[in-house]
Amino acid sequence: MSNAQHEYLTEPEFRAWHGALQFTNEAMRALDEALRSAHDISITEFDVLITLYNAPERRLRMAELSERVTLTPSGLTHLATRLERKGFVTRVVDPADRRSFFAKLTAAGDRRLRESRTTHNKVVRARLTRRLSAKQLRALGDLWKVIESEPT
Repeated sequence: MSNAQHEYLTEPEFRAWHGALQFTNEAMRALDEALRSAHDISITEFDVLITLYNAPERRLRMAELSERVTLTPSGLTHLATRLERKGFVTRVVDPADRRSFFAKLTAAGDRRLRESRTTHNKVVRARLTRRLSAKQLRALGDLWKVIESEPT
């Protein structure tokens, strides 16, 4: 391959990449607007709440939570502070390593998550799942499995 071939994406590569970016940006914006309007939480706050909900004992070390929600450690610290003020998360010292903290979902955070999940799912269905046939939906799910694997 020449340098020019490495420099530019092919038309099919560009269409796939641009479509993924455009869909993601528009869907995230729609989710954020709907969640803020109906439940006074951002999509990032929702992501933290649902990640903690799905974690063992509804808690994770701050560093692990930061990786799972793709926030910098300082970004997560600021977000956790906001969620603590709202009563949705509490930070607990790790008894095994007193330098580490867990973020733990509170009962109020669990309630807000349950209330907002309907709005979240409604947007996901409107933006994606209702637009695809059952076969297309399965194919897309299978495609993401391939993409999630380590690049070669």
